[in-house]
Amino acid sequence: MAEAFLLKGSPENLSWSLRDMRERRSDLLRGKPESWMVWGVNERFRWVLQQLEGSEVFIYVTRGAGIEGGLALYGVAQGVTELSGKYWPQGEGRLALYLEVIEAAPGVLEHPEDPKAWKLVPIEKLGETDMEVQELKPEQADKLKKNLISAKFIEGLIHSIEEKTKRNYYNVEIFHSLTKPFGKPSL
Repeated sequence: MAEAFLLKGSPENLSWSLRDMRERRSDLLRGKPESWMVWGVNERFRWVLQQLEGSEVFIYVTRGAGIEGGLALYGVAQGVTELSGKYWPQGEGRLALYLEVIEAAPGVLEHPEDPKAWKLVPIEKLGETDMEVQELKPEQADKLKKNLISAKFIEGLIHSIEEKTKRNYYNVEIFHSLTKPFGKPSL
């Protein structure tokens, strides 16, 4: 039994699931922890649902309008749920599962409604990446987790540097505005 899976999906479907996780628009998440979302696989991958519970799941977003595609998040599968009708904007005949989100690429959780704001983590080929469902070896799962965590850390550093740069710029502007009434400083 695999301990980790890579599941692919469209940016529109992931956006839908993330917005439902945040806003609790559907009854599927009523009473579930805030970090849980609903994700799904095509009916032809029914076999994977029996193996998923307790496994790590990585969500890879496919290329879409304005985005290149890449690793969006990972979490732990918490069980299967039944859909009473169509849940996602794209795709019919999907089987649903609960996914506890552990880590996400920068922008994914902050802007679930805007896939163009997501800073997805590109991943090198893991073999048959054209498949919607792929079992991962433990070393592949570890590498993907490290890539997500590194991307989040780097994004945080960049944000910190940008903020310090802005503050320094404004401090210089304030200094110049305060010294204008006195003319040019003499040396």
